[in-house]
Formats: sequence, C-alpha cells, structure tokens
Amino acid sequence: MKKSFVFCIVFFLSLSTLQAQAALFALLFGDKVASEKFNISLEFGVNQPFYANIENTKRSKLGVNFGIGGNLKLSENWFLSPNVYFLARRNIQFNTFSLMSGNSNLDSQFANVPTEVSLNYIDIPVFITYQTSNKKYRFGIAPQISLLQKSRAVFKRPEGDFTQNFDGYTEEVDFGMLADFAYVLGKAHKGKGIIIHLRYYHGFTDIITDRISTKNNNSSYLALHLTLPFITDELAQKNLNENL
Repeated sequence: MKKSFVFCIVFFLSLSTLQAQAALFALLFGDKVASEKFNISLEFGVNQPFYANIENTKRSKLGVNFGIGGNLKLSENWFLSPNVYFLARRNIQFNTFSLMSGNSNLDSQFANVPTEVSLNYIDIPVFITYQTSNKKYRFGIAPQISLLQKSRAVFKRPEGDFTQNFDGYTEEVDFGMLADFAYVLGKAHKGKGIIIHLRYYHGFTDIITDRISTKNNNSSYLALHLTLPFITDELAQKNLNENL
C-alpha cells in the first residue's frame, strides 16, 4: 500500500511538471502552435513490456511514459505527429540473476537472487495518422527510435538490496514500429479534446548484449496512452459547436 501511494504521488507530480512545461511552450509560441493546422500536446501513458528469448523471467511491471507531441494536419483526414517522450520507462523482472561486480565476496552474497532491471529511454516516434470523417477514430503507425539514458539492476535479498549500473549489459539504441488505435473525445477538456490510444510496439533490434544472451532479445509492449491537445479557446469553442 505504501509503495502504491508513493507511486501515485510521483505520477501526478511528474504529470503536473510536464503539463506546466507544455503549457509554457504553447504560451511562448502562441498562434504558431495553437492553430487549425498545428498544435502541441501533452502525452502520457502506461505500458506492459515483453521480451523475446530472455529466460528465467516473470511478467514485467507496468512502465510509464511522459512527453510532448506535435500534431500537423496534412488534410481533412491525415495527420503527421512527431512525439518525444522524455521519460519512457520499461523493466525486466528476473526470477534469479547473479551480481557480476568483480568483487568475489559481494558477488557471492548476491548470486541467484531476484533482480529487477530498469530501462529508462527517450522514445521518439513519428506517426502518420488517418482520422475518420466523423472525427471519432484514428489509426496510425510510426517508426520509433529509443535512446537508452540509464540502465540499472537492483539485486534483492531479505537483508537488503544492491544496485548496479547495468549499461554494459543493455544496448544503447532500440528501433521498431508502433501501431496506434485511438478514440477522440471531442467535447472533453472544455472542447480541447482528449484522445485515448491503444498501442502496440514491436522492436526489431537486440536490447540485451551477448554478456547475458546471444539470442535476439527484441522488445515489445502494449500501451494505454492519453493525448491532451493544447489549442486556442476559439478552436475549442468551434469543437464544442461541431459536437452539439
């Protein structure tokens, strides 16, 4: 219960900070951002990661991602949306793993213990999206490159945990494709809208070095994602009028 409470506090604090940054960005750029052709948006969600050919693991915990999107209207039904998720967290849960620090005494204490590997990326997908004529549904696909910022492993014992930098065991770049299905709530957020996404990512690259596995350990994930557009009050009122 305590861990869940702390997670919720961190979640909402992070959301508030990024929302303030996105609002400031929109304020600085004014009409160049908030127009009928282009706007920015706050992006956040949760993901359930999966990994191929990694043995002795269990289902990973949910990861989170926060960032900012740009939405360019190409035509009445087509959009181009480059996104940057400055916080994109995923993890690997090993049933047992052994510390390899080079210190024989320390390594013996943390041999074959439950281990959680945290992977912190910057995700950069660029979506091409089709919106249905009734403006309710969107279908998109994006190439995505993920740049690893930090990789660490927590080795767990009843007596206490040990944290090790895990960069030498994880690759620095992941690349794949992201499929997106979205439902648009046009009246929500006082007419500025909320977009609910269901996404699937499939990676093509090996994310684990040969020090752990010589097989192809590509990653994938399912994600539930929300988009909060930042648009002018005039455009928001127009959206409300169109949805009466």
